[in-house]
Amino acid sequence: MTWWVLAHRRSDRALIDELIAKAEHGVETKSVDEIMGCVAEDYHDELGFNRTDIWRLAQHWIRTPDEADVVVEDYSVDIQPPRATGQLAVNVMMTRDGRQMPPLPLELTVRFEKERRGWRRVWLVESVTGQNLGRVFEDVM
Repeated sequence: MTWWVLAHRRSDRALIDELIAKAEHGVETKSVDEIMGCVAEDYHDELGFNRTDIWRLAQHWIRTPDEADVVVEDYSVDIQPPRATGQLAVNVMMTRDGRQMPPLPLELTVRFEKERRGWRRVWLVESVTGQNLGRVFEDVM
């Protein structure tokens, strides 16, 4: 068993890549479970949101008829376990009332942390800051 775990262990970078893809997919498919599976227990951001606030936003998002396409154009990440900081260039394209809205470009700083989930440690989002982030939350609400 130990051999299998060591042979199939993925790098921190690969795990963060998967986390970002999971968050993108969760928003696009309106999956609260998938979105919240990316959020650290002690999440907090510059807007004053915590994990419960993100859950409420996700609940509201799934009830809207709006759609979103989230595209991570580019990102870099500085990994120093148990923390990492990523710089992400993201475009959010929303469809509201059947009309395509202009793309909303985001330059985000995402802080990641390794957290114990069951018997393993996983990377999760600890905070997100950036220009236009408040606008995204306003659009959802």
